[in-house]
Amino acid sequence: MKTAAEMLRKGGTLVKEACSKCKGVQVKYSGRLICINCGNQTVLVEEARDESLHDLKSVIIAKVNSIAKILERESDVAKQMEMARLLLYYLEILAKVGEDRGRGEKERGEKEQKGGGGMVRAKVKEDSKDDD
Repeated sequence: MKTAAEMLRKGGTLVKEACSKCKGVQVKYSGRLICINCGNQTVLVEEARDESLHDLKSVIIAKVNSIAKILERESDVAKQMEMARLLLYYLEILAKVGEDRGRGEKERGEKEQKGGGGMVRAKVKEDSKDDD
């Protein structure tokens, strides 16, 4: 595991919430809260959600590009209509993903302005130092 100093040098931040397992100091780094005392790690759900939305957006964009190339060569009007409908569905999904990401960023900004921390967390795994 990286030391707290290394994580802080690379952009990590200390958080005011103590570790739920040992009450130690935690560092927020790479979308996770990491206890520098016991090594307990917790993923931040909002950041994981943003990564998932980004991955979905990448897949949809690749599909749009692929269908656009096929559509360009297609001469059958019925198939063109089918592909056009599919492209519209993909574009609607992209718009909703964009709205969802924007709303999440706005909500996070409001929580930070209020100073309420408000981090949403999900337990990923618990690492503990063995004193064997």
